[in-house]
Amino acid sequence: MRVSFLAAMLVALAAGTTLAGAQGLVPAGGLSIVSARVRGTDQLTGTVLGGQGAVALGRLELALSYVQGKIGPEGAGATGQDLVEGVALLGVRPAPWLRLAVGPHARSYTLTGGTQLRWVFWELRARASGAFVGSAGRGYVELWRALSASVNAPESFDHAQGGEAGMVVHLARAPLELRLGYRIDHAVLGGGTRLETVDGVVIGVGLSSR
Repeated sequence: MRVSFLAAMLVALAAGTTLAGAQGLVPAGGLSIVSARVRGTDQLTGTVLGGQGAVALGRLELALSYVQGKIGPEGAGATGQDLVEGVALLGVRPAPWLRLAVGPHARSYTLTGGTQLRWVFWELRARASGAFVGSAGRGYVELWRALSASVNAPESFDHAQGGEAGMVVHLARAPLELRLGYRIDHAVLGGGTRLETVDGVVIGVGLSSR
């Protein structure tokens, strides 16, 4: 997967917006910059670019996200390795402030020894949000747990979980929103003999018609 895939996803979302009125769909999309850090066998950091898109129909929602960028050992001058991450979620909103979703979450990156580590999680997610600072902003919390996972590591998978918390502020005179959040996920393999934590600060801007 390359940056061109991110561009294609955003173009497709923009094209879908023109059909929203006729089909009753509600689209949303955005771009974000993530200061990512991977802590496991290696300690890797870097800044990556992400794109998000979603289409809602009534209480149902399909959400896609994609992240790609360079990460490498802290303080090292060597060329970084690609971190590629994608999520596809099918969700339902039982209440305006709550979304429940399920779907795959894939991640791939290369360790300093040259081994490529690839994860595929099947996750169950819950996201709650609420207004604050008048009606201009809202806070959100999203938690997830892996129902199953596969990884090309010698250790067996035990469990994984994570979440994100932050705030979204809507601009008064434009259909734009600004986002600031912190995300983290943690995976355990081999009865605790191998641990991996991925976290980062997310800064984003989005277009929403909701």
